[in-house]
Amino acid sequence: MPSEPNSSIDTTAENTNNENQPSTSTGVVKKPAKTHKFIVKVTALERVGNSTNQRENPIVIFDLFTDVPAFRKQQHRGVKKTADEFKELFRYLVAAVQETFVPSLPATCSSYGPNTDEDRHKTMKNYQEWLERIAADPLLLKNEEVAFFVQSDFGTYSPINNPPTQPASGLKRKTLKQLAPPYDEVLQLAEFRPLVKSVHRVSQEVQSKLSKVSKQRRLLSQEETALGQGFTALQNDTHAHSGLYKRFGRVLAAAGDVDSVESTLEVATFADAMGWLVKDTYVVKEALTNRHLIMRELLQAQQSSRGKQEHARKLRAKRDASPLKVDEALRALRAATLLEQELTAKQRLITNNMLSMRSQWLQWYESFVTSAIKEFTLRKIEYERKKLTLLERVRHDVRRADNAGGLSRLGREAHPPSLLRSPPRNSQGLEGDDWAGDQRRRSSLLSQHDSVTNTDFDRVVTADEQQTLNPTVTSDPTAAESTDASGDNAGGTGTTTYSANGEQDINDTSLDARNAASLLGLATF
Repeated sequence: MPSEPNSSIDTTAENTNNENQPSTSTGVVKKPAKTHKFIVKVTALERVGNSTNQRENPIVIFDLFTDVPAFRKQQHRGVKKTADEFKELFRYLVAAVQETFVPSLPATCSSYGPNTDEDRHKTMKNYQEWLERIAADPLLLKNEEVAFFVQSDFGTYSPINNPPTQPASGLKRKTLKQLAPPYDEVLQLAEFRPLVKSVHRVSQEVQSKLSKVSKQRRLLSQEETALGQGFTALQNDTHAHSGLYKRFGRVLAAAGDVDSVESTLEVATFADAMGWLVKDTYVVKEALTNRHLIMRELLQAQQSSRGKQEHARKLRAKRDASPLKVDEALRALRAATLLEQELTAKQRLITNNMLSMRSQWLQWYESFVTSAIKEFTLRKIEYERKKLTLLERVRHDVRRADNAGGLSRLGREAHPPSLLRSPPRNSQGLEGDDWAGDQRRRSSLLSQHDSVTNTDFDRVVTADEQQTLNPTVTSDPTAAESTDASGDNAGGTGTTTYSANGEQDINDTSLDARNAASLLGLATF
């Protein structure tokens, strides 16, 4: 098995009620249950068939090592499961293990679009996280249906056992949910369901609003591209500033491309995360609703038991009571008492397990939202700075539009002629950042590999220079370098580009290992 620490999980499958068990009369504490290992790693993702099947039913390939007794062997390599098989397992676990919060399945396709490197990396990461959450829950890990799922042949899995019925379903469930919940003496769980419901609604609202913002940004990018093409059409070789119009139009068109990439990133990084959170909070909310329904059944069973006990006492007090009726009342009383005991034990077990799973779910929720916000913010910063770099490409041309400094002074005093002749310094780079006021050291080698001053959209702006050097290159502003779903295409030779996971990839043909390590150690932002 691979030994990457961040792609595997070593879980401890212990009895969740051990901490609630009292010590023996001799003062000796009972030993905890045997621990089990469950190490899993998603290694590949395949999309086959037509476009609908590729999007809705991908194939997840993972390796597994475990010593849980339900598995026939410890190592399972190259296990292939379709998304439909994952859904079958999820539906069974939700119905069978009602005393825990079963993690909801991630989306089968991200907003990056199928058959892209970003989508493959994102989907694999989500399924890896789902399997790790299953392994972290002892109740789910010890369920024999998980072993059947792993050990079944590809494309043949269906639940072997029949799951227990839900406390209520259909119209009856909807009706009972409209009633006030029964009194809950466990304050933590009584306050937990309104909290989860609030998170569910807020996540839905955030996802909806972010989708609308992304749609408007996509329309804005189209208008920016049209505006850039309009400036390019103003080119007139006899005009003194025709080069300025053409270059400024290309910069606007490239800025529109950046906005188009940002519209995809906003949905793929944050809206998709909120969509997964919406599904997960719904599962948690329904599990807490099942507990309320069981509590309501327990109250009804207690009331029925008291009524049958009173009825049997009255029959036995009568002198002329029929022995058959007395025996029938006693049998009904024993059945009601047994049902009350079963519901009491079930309600107590669910409460204890949900108390322990509550803190675990809150920890996952905090880390998940923090990770989504971090990814969204870093990608926004990255492409906003790329847009700023593109706009700075035309800053010097605007200043040279006239002797007074062009538009750079905005009607104030004339710009010094010495500064007009020298190109302006970039506002951001490895030597520092004018926006944040940071200052860093930078060697002559690092200046050749500045990932901020070289963006993925340079070919749109420098089309004229390429046409001069190579007449076969087209100067059509629409023939720009196509970007993938996240806009992370490789730049020119010797420049720094970004991989699917947001890390920097450097052309190793001009850097050795030491210089590459130094470059990666100096972050630009």
